[in-house]
Amino acid sequence: MPRYALKVEYIGTAYSGWQCQKNGVSVQDTLENALSKVFSQNIKVTGSGRTDVGVHSKGQVAHFDAEKELKTYNLIRGVNVFLPGDIAVTDAKIVADSFDARKSAINKTYIYKMYVSSFRHPFLDIDHKQVYKQPDILAMQKAAKYIEGKHDFKCFMSTGSNFKTTVREVYSCTVTQQDNEIFITVNGNAFLYNMVRTIAGTLLFVGMGKISPDDIPKIIESGNRALCGKTLSANGLTLIDVQY
Repeated sequence: MPRYALKVEYIGTAYSGWQCQKNGVSVQDTLENALSKVFSQNIKVTGSGRTDVGVHSKGQVAHFDAEKELKTYNLIRGVNVFLPGDIAVTDAKIVADSFDARKSAINKTYIYKMYVSSFRHPFLDIDHKQVYKQPDILAMQKAAKYIEGKHDFKCFMSTGSNFKTTVREVYSCTVTQQDNEIFITVNGNAFLYNMVRTIAGTLLFVGMGKISPDDIPKIIESGNRALCGKTLSANGLTLIDVQY
C-alpha cells in the first residue's frame, strides 16, 4: 500500500476548519470524499495539524495510504476534479511508510495579513483583517522580537484548550508592510490554540499604542491572557508552509 503526501491549498471561509466535525463541513471531510472517488475506496487522511474555522492554507500537508499506486500527476488532476473551487491539491508525492504529516513536521509558518484603509476592500477581506488607522510598524517590529525564542506561551492561548504543556518555541516573528498591507509572519515548532491570532492581536495593540513593546516579556512571564491584545478574526490567518 503506497503512502501519499499531499500539499493542500484552501480558502477556509466556508468550512468548519480542517478537522472532521460532527456539525459542519470540514476541509478534511471534503478532501477525503474526493480521494475516495479517485481511488474507489474509503480514504482517511492525516493533516499536519488543525486550522480553525475560517482559517486558510497555502501549505497544509496531509498523508494517506491507498491500495493502488497512481502517478502523482494523475492523482492531482483526478482529485481536483472532485474538489470545490475553494480547495485544491497543488502537489503530491509517494513517501516512505514512516512519514507522518503531523509527527514528522519540524516547523510551521503562519502569516497574519491586515490592510490599512478607512473603507472596505472586498477582495482583501477574503484573507486580510481591515485596520482603520496606520499602526506604528516600528513598535510592532520591536515587540515581535520579544516573542521569538522558547517560552511558556500560555498568555497567547484561548481558554478551553487542553495541552500537556504550553511551552513552545518561536523561531522567528516578523512584521512587514508593503503599501497598505501589513504582514505578521510567525515560524515555530508548534502552536497553541489561537496562538498566532492572539500574537497578531497583541502586536496590533502595540502598534495602536495600547501596549508598550517592552511590556511583552512581562506579559509572557505572567501567563495572563487578559494582558494581551484581542484574538484577531480567523480570515486574516493563513498556514503558509510546513517543513519536514
